[in-house]
Amino acid sequence: MMSRSMIEKVKNISLVALFFSTVLLLYFFWGNISFDRIGLTGSPEIGDVPKAELIVKPERIVVNFGNDNYTVIASGSTSIFYDPGESDSMAKELDSFGQSGDILTEEITFDKYEIVTKYRSIWAEFAYDIPMADFCSIFNIKKPSSYDVIETVTRIGYSTAVDKSIFIYDGKNHKYYRLVADSGQAGKADFTKLISKVEGQGYTSYYPVSVYLGEGVANSALLVPESIATNLSDFAFRQDAYPSETAKITSIAEDFFGGNFDFVRKITEDKGTVIYMYGYGQNVLIVNTDGSIEYKEEQVGANAQPSFQDALNLAVQYVAEHGSWESLDGAKLTPYLKAVTVNPGKKKGYQFVFGMEINGSRLFYEDGNPLVINVTSGQVTYYKRNMIDFDPEALAAMETYSPEGAYSSVNLIAQNYQYIYNVLLQTERISTAVAPEEMFETIASMVTNMQTGYLRLADTGVTEIQPVWIVSIDNVNIYFDLYTAQPLSYSGS
Repeated sequence: MMSRSMIEKVKNISLVALFFSTVLLLYFFWGNISFDRIGLTGSPEIGDVPKAELIVKPERIVVNFGNDNYTVIASGSTSIFYDPGESDSMAKELDSFGQSGDILTEEITFDKYEIVTKYRSIWAEFAYDIPMADFCSIFNIKKPSSYDVIETVTRIGYSTAVDKSIFIYDGKNHKYYRLVADSGQAGKADFTKLISKVEGQGYTSYYPVSVYLGEGVANSALLVPESIATNLSDFAFRQDAYPSETAKITSIAEDFFGGNFDFVRKITEDKGTVIYMYGYGQNVLIVNTDGSIEYKEEQVGANAQPSFQDALNLAVQYVAEHGSWESLDGAKLTPYLKAVTVNPGKKKGYQFVFGMEINGSRLFYEDGNPLVINVTSGQVTYYKRNMIDFDPEALAAMETYSPEGAYSSVNLIAQNYQYIYNVLLQTERISTAVAPEEMFETIASMVTNMQTGYLRLADTGVTEIQPVWIVSIDNVNIYFDLYTAQPLSYSGS
């Protein structure tokens, strides 16, 4: 039997434990904290975590072979910029260039920059501005101190017009720079072999649009292909998850709240939307009827803002822990960083928008994006997932079909310039009326990019992904059937 003194000790220990348990529960109920924040929910399973250097991809790579003969390397095939398995890449040559101990950085005019692009050259173009220090760190490029005057990298390239030089466009500040290496060490960087490699492997020829449409569009920087053979086909898809799929939705919720839902309220609205809420809205998970999910978390404190790279790594890890980088049923998609907003909603941090590629071709959404995540002061405060699922084997079988000729890019503009004009009016990209006799050349001059890819329409009744031409003008994408040039839709506000 236990002595009276031992019984008293046990009672005292029990009272202390009960006291701390009560304080802890009160802190959860009345404090600004969730179970997830102190790790009581357990860690969700982690899928593959893509590396930053593999998702920070150029929007495209433009190679000029001289004499107005170009090729445009599409986003899904930009391994020539960075490929850990290849000895030749732009990133490795940029690192070799940076090994020189004496590099001069000078700001140049747009006119000088434009001149060098007309020569035999290679250029990597990004869809957003990457801080210079993070750019070098992500791609393991040596960064001399002279680079510090450049705030961001939006476009970077080499031209045979000027020896031992690299050219950078800082899109945030609209400045152009030339990096000049005086020492012989820079001679180890050989960009000309990359140009020759692309040339020797065969390529699709692109020409300035003025070659086809005349001097009326001579000021346009648009490059269009002579012709494109492709085997992109329609394929069936479904939403990643629907509110009616109880087991799947519960599994998703566990990634956010853990397996214990004792302190989480579940609300099912009349229209079918399912809401999970912790506390007084500090943590909210919404499963929408269209199959997308949204998670919002109240910001705790005001921590120092992490660097672009650190915030991106946090976002990438978070997605891996909350739904994974593929469909919930395992269909493989290749992620890329599509867009970046600094200090969204005037809160310190970043909003990262991730797009997806399917077998090298980008997937566009008429409405929304596959993944959006906000990192505010080092904390994920918003996450939206709107992924698709499909049968990879059926898609692979379709891609064995013999390539067909896509509709002529130039003829597409000629056939649809009136439709494009109306879209630009609706999205307020054109504020004044254009005379009918000037409309064609005006529209042709405004187009900044044309590319092929896949389109997911927002109409929930459409169950097929469609191959398309994408015509881009001032952050508006206009979609046309890849083989008939029939207008389908547009996105952009």
